[in-house]
Amino acid sequence: MRAVIAVAIALASSPAHAVITTSQPGQCNDRNALQSMAYDARLIAIKLYYEGFLQNMTDKNRQVCYEAHVLLDDSFAVINKTRTLIEANCLPIDVAARMATQGLCP
Repeated sequence: MRAVIAVAIALASSPAHAVITTSQPGQCNDRNALQSMAYDARLIAIKLYYEGFLQNMTDKNRQVCYEAHVLLDDSFAVINKTRTLIEANCLPIDVAARMATQGLCP
């Protein structure tokens, strides 16, 4: 028992300490994560977000509309708009996606 206490005291008084840092919410986490990827991987990551979002949508008419305008669009207009909103305005992906699709489907 004394050996355990001695080790604990030695560790507590040693000058080397491990420091763990984490990002706080609102510090551009989504933007930073996207910018650490290649450009095409960014678009794929955003597309995967939309796929997951649409799978959980309960309104089937809106789901079909969003699929047509977001996932099946060869120009990637909404996906690029979402990427731009994330990177330029430091928005979380869900907020940027909501803004990019605003008014898209009734």
